Amino acid sequence: MDNETSIIIDLAGRYAAAFGIVKASEMMSAAVLTKEDNKYKVDYFEDSDQSFEAIKLRYEGIDLNFGEMLTSSTKIRAIGNPAIMPLLYVENIFAPPLMMDFSRAKDLVVTQTNGDDNVIVERWGTQPWEISMKGILIDVENRQYPTEQVKKLHRLFKHNNVIEVVGQLFEEKDIDTIYFKDVSITPLEGYSDTVQFSFTASSIKEVNWSLLKPNQ
Repeated sequence: MDNETSIIIDLAGRYAAAFGIVKASEMMSAAVLTKEDNKYKVDYFEDSDQSFEAIKLRYEGIDLNFGEMLTSSTKIRAIGNPAIMPLLYVENIFAPPLMMDFSRAKDLVVTQTNGDDNVIVERWGTQPWEISMKGILIDVENRQYPTEQVKKLHRLFKHNNVIEVVGQLFEEKDIDTIYFKDVSITPLEGYSDTVQFSFTASSIKEVNWSLLKPNQ
């Protein structure tokens, strides 16, 4: 894709092929990408549902942005003391906004008794959020199979530790970190420049104490 050019990405067709006509009707119909001075501008048509907002996944000083378009792997320094704050690498990955489902259950210890409403809850607990993420990756530069984007997705899943998450859908549920449980990556029939993917993940709270300093 050359500078000062624009291309139209048929998102509705891709979502329909990946997730069905019903889901496609809930998404924006197309995206217009314009490249100027090696920077991208993305305009979505039509209005997208709020549940498909851009999110950020962060691990090992690398930021992966979903629902945004960036030019390339860019090295930046986080706000703060340069001697303390590490460099962050923002990865170029064109993935239109994700479809995400959240579910959660109670973890209860229940004893049955005689009579009406015959249960006593002896212990209350709340299980982690179970999260399903679905999306598509598109190679907008070469219009070929998006092998570089798939590699970035693969490296993200290989990270055997927690993943920091940023986005309204996470913030409103008090989710700061997640861990992945499985991934699926499938070429999208009829679109050689696109693959569909899905993650399942669970929320997790960071451990902020250790056996050496259990009270801190």
